[in-house]
Amino acid sequence: MSVRLVLTLTLTLAAALGMGAYRNHLVARGDAQGAARVQAAWNKQEAERSAATARDNATKFRNAERVTHENAQREAARQARDAAAAAAVRSLRAEIDRLRKRPDPYPAGDAGLAACAREATTGRELFGESAEAYSELAAEADGFRDQVAGLQDFARTVCRVPTHSTKAIHDF
Repeated sequence: MSVRLVLTLTLTLAAALGMGAYRNHLVARGDAQGAARVQAAWNKQEAERSAATARDNATKFRNAERVTHENAQREAARQARDAAAAAAVRSLRAEIDRLRKRPDPYPAGDAGLAACAREATTGRELFGESAEAYSELAAEADGFRDQVAGLQDFARTVCRVPTHSTKAIHDF
């Protein structure tokens, strides 16, 4: 074998090994650049998702505060209505008591007039009890109405549950 052939083979082998090493270097550099691009895209996507989540949470918090405030206003209005109804019932009870305590204006011994007076007294008592029961029932119904309206508002604005109808319960 001649020196020339050995030298040619050595140079060819060195060139092939050098090209392989250079190719491996390029692949490694491409992999690093690709990984950096993928990581940058991932980081950008995560940042956008985090920002969207923060905005969504802030909106939910504001809506929850608004719903709480509106519930407090509904509760205050309901308590005012309940107090007015209770005052009306107390006034009715006071009038019934006043009528019960007045002297009998009818002459003694007239059974028909006495029966009418007893019926009137009974009617007044029943009316007073009915008014009180109605007032309590109305207060309880108002409380349920306000509770349902608040829950619907919370579901619609905070939880973002779609509604099938635009008419809310408090519109009835």
